Amino acid sequence: MKFKHYDIAIIGAGVAGCCLARELSRYDVKTIVLEAGLDVADVTSRANSAIVHAGYDPIPGTDKAKYNVWGCNLYPKWSEELGFQYENNGALIVAFDDEDMKTVNALYERGFKNGVEGLKVLDSREVHLLEPNLSKDVRGALHATTSGICDPYQVAYRAAENAANNGVEFAFDFKVEDIKPGYVINGEIEADCIINCAGLYSDEINNMISDKKIKIVPKRGDYCLFDVDYGNKFKNTIFQCPSAAGKGVLVSPTVHGNLFIGPSADAWDDKEDFSTTKESLDFIKSQATKSWPNFNMKFMITNFTGLRSTIEGGDFLIEEAEPGFYNVTGFDSPGLSSAPAVAVDLSRKIADKYNFKEDKNFNPCNNVKKRFYEMSDEEREGGKIVCRCRSVTESEILDALHGPLPVLCLDALKWRTGATMGRCHGGFCTPELIKYIARENNIEPKDIKKRYKNSWMFSKNRKDFLDLLSDGENLGYNTPTEYDLIIVGGGAAGLAAAKEASNEGVKKILLVDRENALGGILKQCIHCGFGLHHFGEELAGPEYADREIQTLPDNVDVISNSMVVSISKEDKFKLFVSNESGYKAYYSNAVIMSSGSRERGFGALNIAGSRPSGIYTAGSAQNMINLKGCIPGKKVVILGSGDIGLIMARRMTMSGMDVKAVYEIMPNPAGLRRNIVQCLDDFGIPLYLSHTVTSVEGKDRLEAVVVSEVDENLKVIPGSDTRIECDTLVLSVGLIPECDLSREAGAKMSPITGSVEVDDSLQTSIAGLFECGNALHIHDLVDFASAEGELAGASAAKYIINGTESVNRAASVDCGNNVRYVVPQYINDEGQDTITLSFRVARSMKKPQFSVIAGDEVIAKKKAIIAVPSEMVQIKINRSDVVNCHSIKVEAEDGEL
Repeated sequence: MKFKHYDIAIIGAGVAGCCLARELSRYDVKTIVLEAGLDVADVTSRANSAIVHAGYDPIPGTDKAKYNVWGCNLYPKWSEELGFQYENNGALIVAFDDEDMKTVNALYERGFKNGVEGLKVLDSREVHLLEPNLSKDVRGALHATTSGICDPYQVAYRAAENAANNGVEFAFDFKVEDIKPGYVINGEIEADCIINCAGLYSDEINNMISDKKIKIVPKRGDYCLFDVDYGNKFKNTIFQCPSAAGKGVLVSPTVHGNLFIGPSADAWDDKEDFSTTKESLDFIKSQATKSWPNFNMKFMITNFTGLRSTIEGGDFLIEEAEPGFYNVTGFDSPGLSSAPAVAVDLSRKIADKYNFKEDKNFNPCNNVKKRFYEMSDEEREGGKIVCRCRSVTESEILDALHGPLPVLCLDALKWRTGATMGRCHGGFCTPELIKYIARENNIEPKDIKKRYKNSWMFSKNRKDFLDLLSDGENLGYNTPTEYDLIIVGGGAAGLAAAKEASNEGVKKILLVDRENALGGILKQCIHCGFGLHHFGEELAGPEYADREIQTLPDNVDVISNSMVVSISKEDKFKLFVSNESGYKAYYSNAVIMSSGSRERGFGALNIAGSRPSGIYTAGSAQNMINLKGCIPGKKVVILGSGDIGLIMARRMTMSGMDVKAVYEIMPNPAGLRRNIVQCLDDFGIPLYLSHTVTSVEGKDRLEAVVVSEVDENLKVIPGSDTRIECDTLVLSVGLIPECDLSREAGAKMSPITGSVEVDDSLQTSIAGLFECGNALHIHDLVDFASAEGELAGASAAKYIINGTESVNRAASVDCGNNVRYVVPQYINDEGQDTITLSFRVARSMKKPQFSVIAGDEVIAKKKAIIAVPSEMVQIKINRSDVVNCHSIKVEAEDGEL
């Protein structure tokens, strides 16, 4: 039998295998990389601490010590040549007592022996000058100035990309199951030389060939990743003094601007199980508090786990185990730091042994384009932005899809571009990415995988799916660049604001929307229930949107498929907008932000378990079902009783899916009472209050969730766990205002609503910048968002026409008993005679009485049959009653039962 012949076969496309492939491509040899997964860095290399260690920790004389220091010194050059992100941020190994200081001094001596440069022992004062957020209990630290951080996936991917560009072949979905004498692999490939870089499975590869058997023992480490708002808390990587279990729980910035804590260090038997555990997550949180007492889990956006391949003896095993068979195994920490050095050293040894000649056409550099989000305004050429949170453009998506390495799963696109890795975790862009993968690869959505071979995304899709993918007509790319008013967001609030501003005399108005058609989320809300307040009749979401669109005044210019990237103000507001026609600045006298909200994603819930496919936000599921005709699964559990989740329970049932139940962590439903009746009760779908999902199961596709009961403090009740088999988990766990642009512009923020603070004209702390709709606070009814848009439009018109520059705030609006938040937060000394206060109660109440109190006087009262935190309450007051008041207070009290 004739086999396909190669000089070298590298087994495993982790960071070790990819770096070796890159170095071997310097030579005139035929090399192939065999990878069982669907992408590079698919297992250990993707999920680790991303630290380029300085080299003070390994025992002198070991391979770890040799390659760690060498590799650390290579990283700046490799980063420049290959184009991956690397920062020399430094590291602090902190001490809390005298014993720790002994360890610090011992590490200094060890690092000196290993040849580490730039090591310093600091006292407490010096440490806190570098890192003021560190615990005051820190007594001193070792400062490793050569330590750095990187993106481990990008290190592997860029090395593999360079290798592929220099002629190395890659075979994905190729699991090595058999190696016969003569190094015939799976009866298909023959190689003169094999390099075993199979990570967790390298013992299995070795034991197929070598009489010297080895055993890999996995060690699991869990991590918690925080939002970019926390990214500037520390510059250095913060280590605690190491122990026998590892280098301790660390706190570190990332090259993407986030911050993370971890890892744990637990022995683990299953090489296939990448589940986080509640115990490990609790452990790293408690340990991280020792270094950083003031961190807040509210800003955590996901957790994940990594498995390290440890081996007896504790050192790397880098050897020629049999003639022509090389092991690069036991490659745990500092494997990432050491990979470039190991690749350089081993490739030279192999080249010398086999007398390989250098390839004169070898190009050590990748032609990596600067990412859109990294560019200055002068560098940007524009383009349609697909991922809002990370500002990933369509051209970046297409470049990845047509690069030298194939995109065989959604996660490959995620890791190569950064799409879905932002705050919304793909809630907005996942449906768009599915579209691009399907179109460019000419496949159906049901054939798209999330990460693994069996991690299907959809159980069914329309046969004409590709015909539904038109972006529609792009509007307004040749519009002027100067306006009286610019409105950002074309949903219900933005449309209402545009009409009202025009009615109030504003002449030149621009409406910017990131989608191809106006209407916002209303386009996918095909159910009825909209318009009873605003239009006096019940409409479906698309009908409501169409009513508003059809009456949009002629003096309102619209540009679609366009993303506002930044807002600043000097004499006028300056907004940079990116779209397919380019990247340019627009100017206006005033701005209304009506950019809507995003859903809380799975990562923010800190649920333990694996990360299989089959987990969707309710909005994403609604988009895929209602707009694209895709069915996400067969057996569904819904977490959270928000309105979209309730409505999707009904919609998925009508689509043939089996909705097992809806679970809500709070003792009361989060959605409207009518949706409980119409969407659950009428379809026999049970609702369980005071229950939550505590873990998920399944490596490829979701297989089950574990649901637990919680007490009045929302703590899990031991022994209340129930396992429910399902292949789909839909999350309806809250909306978050999309107010990033206003925050970045400098507007004062509210810690309660998560958005900006406004006065009764909906003006922010920046004169001329207004906020309304779900971008300001989350609304139950779209009718109320429209009413708020009308107020913002009228207020902006008054500001533009009168030319007012100051923000005159006469009184603050405070939360009294049983009130969670009130909007507006301030009342001006001038304005409309009647002011509407919108608020939510902090707990469920029967026959509540609402009061607005100015000083000692009650200036407004209102009664209701019931009040729940999920439903907004409104009460009107007279401006004349607030004159000369420094503050007013809104309270809610239980009435007579």
